[in-house]
Amino acid sequence: VFYEEKWQLTATKANLANSLVYILSAVASPFLGILVDFTGHNLFWVLFGMVLTLVAHVLYAFTVTLTPIFIAILMGLSYSFLACGLWPMVAFIVPEHQLGTAYGFMQAIQNLGLAVVTYLTGLIVDQKGYLVLEVFNCAMLCIAIVAGILLYIVDSTRNGTVNLSAKKRKQLAKDKEEQLKDEDTTSLDE
Repeated sequence: VFYEEKWQLTATKANLANSLVYILSAVASPFLGILVDFTGHNLFWVLFGMVLTLVAHVLYAFTVTLTPIFIAILMGLSYSFLACGLWPMVAFIVPEHQLGTAYGFMQAIQNLGLAVVTYLTGLIVDQKGYLVLEVFNCAMLCIAIVAGILLYIVDSTRNGTVNLSAKKRKQLAKDKEEQLKDEDTTSLDE
C-alpha cells in the first residue's frame, strides 16, 4: 500500500518493489559475503549496512522524485552488508563449543525484534501514517549506529577481534594453531 499511495504504483509494481529488497539481498549476499571474508573489518561492514539502511529510510520518508525501485535496491544491498558482517562476528567472540547456543539466541532475539517491530509498525501506520513510520525507522537506525560505534570503541580499546582485517585474522588463527601444536607437543613430552 505504501508504494501505491506514495508513488502511485500499480499493485503489481508495488509488489515487485516490496519483494525486490529480499530478492536482491538473497542474490547479493553470497557475493558480499566473499567481499567481507576477503577484507575482514566485519564491524565496518555492519556499520556501512546500517548507514545504507538509514539512507534508504530517509529516501522513503522524504523523497518522491526517486523511483522506489532504486530505494528498494539500496535497501536490499544494505541488508546483505549487514548480515554478511554481523553473523560471522559471533564466531570471533564466542567459544566454538557454544556457537550453536549463541546463534540460537541471536535468532531468537531477531525473531522477537521482528515480531515487536511488526506490531509497532502496524500501530504507527494505522494511527500516524507512513511518514511517522519512516521517522521511527530512522530513529531506531540512529540508535543502532550509535551502538555499533560504541562496540567499535570498546573492541578497539580491548584489542578485540570483531573488526580485524582478514590478514590479521588469518595471522591470529595461524598463531593459535601453532600454540596448540606446541601445547600438544609439550603434553606428549611429559
